[in-house]
Amino acid sequence: MGKIFRLVLIVIFFAACESSDERTTRFFNLGNQALTKGDYIQAIEYYNQSLKETPNYAQALNNRGVARIESDHPYEAILDYNKAIQIEPQYLDALFNRAYAYEEIGQFENSLNDVETIQSITTDSAFVYFYQGLVQTKMRQYDAALLSFQQADSLQPLNPETLINTASIYYFLEKYDTAASIVNSALELSGNDANAYNLLSLIELKNQNYEAALAEINRALDVVPGEPYFLNNRGFIHLQMDNLDLAIEDINRSIVLNPKNGWAYRNKGIYKMLNEDYEGALNLFDRAIKSAEFIDELYYYQGLTFFRQGETEKACKAWQKGVEQKEISSQRIMDQNCG
Repeated sequence: MGKIFRLVLIVIFFAACESSDERTTRFFNLGNQALTKGDYIQAIEYYNQSLKETPNYAQALNNRGVARIESDHPYEAILDYNKAIQIEPQYLDALFNRAYAYEEIGQFENSLNDVETIQSITTDSAFVYFYQGLVQTKMRQYDAALLSFQQADSLQPLNPETLINTASIYYFLEKYDTAASIVNSALELSGNDANAYNLLSLIELKNQNYEAALAEINRALDVVPGEPYFLNNRGFIHLQMDNLDLAIEDINRSIVLNPKNGWAYRNKGIYKMLNEDYEGALNLFDRAIKSAEFIDELYYYQGLTFFRQGETEKACKAWQKGVEQKEISSQRIMDQNCG
């Protein structure tokens, strides 16, 4: 018992010898170590101690924001980034992190505003334009996203990731041949890219080449086994092929691996619709909508479920929302069924 008592006294003695600045730095460094290890709760506690000593420590506020968003508290993270930016208005890390946090909660306009601020500070960053394109894609601002990706490519030519995302814009615009050509150019550069195979799979699916689509998504999963978005996409292919048992197996596994994947809830809703469980389908579509993700054809399938129940008015309202979200499939089916 005496040993423990003396040890505590020694720790208190050394702590008392530290200056406030030294305690600020020590707790900040401990927070960084915990953050690197993925111990986000402990990291937050250390940053709290650092900020107790120095409340206007912008770096600690920013890093606490990172720990908070990693522990699924994006709104609290935004508050930290706000404070950090108030202290240092041109703090690029905090601006980028806040843009990402806004994107996470579906506040895309705010995210773009931060990106524009970053662009005013650093004008020649390919990544800034690339990220801008990603947010614009989620907002379905396809023409603007295409310009952003082209600007990124001009600053950093022949980047496979930029090419694949450029191809995705042509995919959403239903220009599948152009999309496939760009993806294949990316593969020539990268050699073996799971995202490229995934996009080729989606293109083949749109062309109703189901076996080819399945082969491409399996190539993606060979590169990144168990990737939840790829599993979900394979499930969607199985839905189109009427392999419902295989479809739900992949979709459920995707949800287990990533419970926040709104695309998987959309696909599970389609599975429910095909099994005539319309109430279950609509509940899943609502859950996907609440995820605030960019999810294509979500309102199309929600409307189709209402339509299959004979609720044409509700179907047309859903498709109208899809049209507002620039869902080409919703526009097409609405023109056919809604006066």
